[in-house]
Amino acid sequence: MIDSSYSTLRRTLPSRAGLARRSLAVLLGMGALGSCAFAADRSPAPPPVAHASKDGAATAGTSDSLARVLREPGGFQRVLTRADSVVKSRGGARADNAQLYLAWNAPWGSRRSARSRMPACDDSTVADTLFLSVKLGRDAERFNGFTGELVFHATGTDTLGPWWHMEGKGGKNPGSLRAEWGGSPDFGWPQPFRSAGQGFIILDRTPSRARLRMVFAVPFEISGTVDSDSLYTLCRVILKHHPDRALAGCDRPVCVEWASATLAFGPKDEPRVARGERFVSYSAPATACGPFMGPRVPAWKPKTPTRR
Repeated sequence: MIDSSYSTLRRTLPSRAGLARRSLAVLLGMGALGSCAFAADRSPAPPPVAHASKDGAATAGTSDSLARVLREPGGFQRVLTRADSVVKSRGGARADNAQLYLAWNAPWGSRRSARSRMPACDDSTVADTLFLSVKLGRDAERFNGFTGELVFHATGTDTLGPWWHMEGKGGKNPGSLRAEWGGSPDFGWPQPFRSAGQGFIILDRTPSRARLRMVFAVPFEISGTVDSDSLYTLCRVILKHHPDRALAGCDRPVCVEWASATLAFGPKDEPRVARGERFVSYSAPATACGPFMGPRVPAWKPKTPTRR
């Protein structure tokens, strides 16, 4: 990994919003993801695991040899250039068979997993946990991380309410939302990362919609192999209750949509995925998501008059 200090990263990427839009591969080459928004797992990375690599586009042999390449002047740019060439020869970054899976309580398909969650809004000892899992749809020698976007939709004529104002700064309900990332030794579920990494989340909202953006990545040169058919859990999102704050909104029906994800198989190889079992409900039966599951039609806009 290229030695890059946090201060250097912040000068290069001045805002977290800008960071969320950057390529995961580029972030990994710089050596860090920077600080987390208001919830992040910062477990120390275990020793690198050396393993053979067959993909010359995204790697340069074993983990040790790739680390040496990245430390050389211009090394990361050479890796990017080679990766770009190989990905283009394949017809672009693709994961045609990848699927996203969203579930409460446990990863999708597990005995305890559920499509709906009725929260105990008055109980501060019980949290609500969303599991974000994926079938990658392709074998790969490396898997470095992901970006994701969750959308919390108010249903009917309701608004979300101040209970969903979970921003770390300025929100009425701070500290009620956090992410736990795969890669931690005590994560407890099959996940595609062989080492700990860094991640962050960003929440923005309107009265009827909240969007949670997330980024997580492990060091590029010590990422591990993945297979196409395994169900991997990428992270879990935890909603904590603070009934003493007496904020309205916890009991209002909400549809949660995993709108999209990008999957980082390597530099220049980060396909976007927006299919799978991506909807669950909160404070409502699963049918509450029906209106949000149809095809999305762009909003109609009048044509701009042509001047004569």
